[in-house]
Amino acid sequence: MRLLGITKRTLHNLPRVINTISRMNSNKKIIIDTDPGIDDAQAILMALGKDSSVDVVAITTVQGNAPVMNTSLNTLRLLKVANRQDIPVFQGCKYPLMQRAQHAQYYHGKDGLGDVPDSEAPGLDHLQKEHAVNALIHLVNQNPGELHLVSLAPLTNIATAITLDPDFGSKLKSCYIMGGNYKGVGNISRSAEFNFYNDPEAASIVLKKLSCPITLITWELCEDLKQPSSFLKNQLSLPGKIAAFMQKIYKSTMERIDKDQSYILCDELTVAAIMNDQCVLDSVELYAEVELDGSITRGQMVPDWRNRMGKASNVRIVTKMDMNIVVDILKKCYDF
Repeated sequence: MRLLGITKRTLHNLPRVINTISRMNSNKKIIIDTDPGIDDAQAILMALGKDSSVDVVAITTVQGNAPVMNTSLNTLRLLKVANRQDIPVFQGCKYPLMQRAQHAQYYHGKDGLGDVPDSEAPGLDHLQKEHAVNALIHLVNQNPGELHLVSLAPLTNIATAITLDPDFGSKLKSCYIMGGNYKGVGNISRSAEFNFYNDPEAASIVLKKLSCPITLITWELCEDLKQPSSFLKNQLSLPGKIAAFMQKIYKSTMERIDKDQSYILCDELTVAAIMNDQCVLDSVELYAEVELDGSITRGQMVPDWRNRMGKASNVRIVTKMDMNIVVDILKKCYDF
C-alpha cells in the first residue's frame, strides 16, 4: 500500500472533535468521507443545510474525483461558503490500494470544482494534522455505536481503517455508500461504477469486512432518478451565496448537462437517505461482493440474487426513492 503517514499508534490530540460530539443534540452524528467533486459539494451542503437532521462531526478526504490535495482544498472551500469552518477536515489516502489513481476531470474539472479560481480559498494549513484514517479510527473508538459513516468517494480510507483496526466497522452505527451497481450498468467502464472502479480492492474489503449495516446508493438508482437539465438550472437560479457558488462551479459542466438533457444526482441521494429514512421507498438486502480479476468486469459489484453462496446479507441496496423528499432537503441547503 502506498499510504503516507499512517501508523497503528493511538491518537491523543483530537480533544476538540470529541468535545464537539459530546455537545451535540439528538441528531444523527455523521462523518463524511468524500472527494469533492461537484455532486459531493452539493451533498455536503445538504448535510449542513437549514434544519438539518444530521450533525457533521468531521470530514475526511480521499483521492477520487481529483487528487487528494484538491479534494481537501475543495472541502475547506465548501465549509467556508457554508460558514462551518468549525468542522475539522482530515486529509486521507493519496492513492488506491493497488492501482493507479483515475480522476474524473472530464466532468468535475482538473481541480474537482469546475476549475474556478478562488483567490480567497482557505489554505492547507486549515487541515487537521492527523491522517484521515487515523482520525476515523480514533473517532469511532471514542464513540462506539454513535457515529454513522457517509461515503461519497472511493473507499480507500475506510478499507485502510478496517485493515488497521478490524473492529472498526462493528463500532459504527451504520454506513451509507454512494457506489457500486446491481444490474451491471457502468458509468466509468461498461460494467462498473466510478467509486468502486477507482479502488476495487478497497470496495471489496469494505463489503466483506465492515460488519455494520451498509446502505448502498448505486449507479442504476441514480440513473433511474435522473432529472431534466432544467432541474439543475432552477436550483442554481435561487437567491443567496450558496446558489451563486454552485453556479460558478457548475458552469463548465452545464454544456454537457444541456447536451444530455438530463441531470443525474448521486451523492445527493446518499445524503438524503441518511437524513430522512422516509425517502427510501424500496430496497433489497442480500450478499454482494466486488469482482477483482475480470478483464472486463473489474470493479463491478455482483449481488448473489439467489443466495447460492448461502451467506448472510451484507448490504441493503436502495432501489426506489421519493424524489419529493430529496428535493425538499436539497432546497434547504440553499437557505442558511
